[in-house]
Amino acid sequence: MPMKAGIRRMWVVDNMAKIGTGGFYHLAYALSQVEPELLQLLRRSSDYGRIYIHLVDDEHRAWPIAVGDVIAIHWFPEFIRVHFMIAQITYPEKVAAVPWDVDYMLVMQSPKAKEVRGNA
Repeated sequence: MPMKAGIRRMWVVDNMAKIGTGGFYHLAYALSQVEPELLQLLRRSSDYGRIYIHLVDDEHRAWPIAVGDVIAIHWFPEFIRVHFMIAQITYPEKVAAVPWDVDYMLVMQSPKAKEVRGNA
């Protein structure tokens, strides 16, 4: 089940770029930031699939900056932590912005998703 994750800070992009493809990274989300339908699916499955990471600004624009292969979800009382291996990464300047038209920061990815092209 592919996921789409929003991040708000450029330093996260910089960290993933320094680690590079093949490296491991994690993102944490309060349960209130996760789409309820996705939470239900994650609780029932251990096959998590891909994660598409976007840098989201205050105007609800999002730049697709990374793709990863989820290896684990760790559950805590108030949040989840998504661990993944970085498969692709690029800087926001190298890709076009797309609308972030959802209220959550971690959601199910549309089946029409395109992977990020290029490397940082």
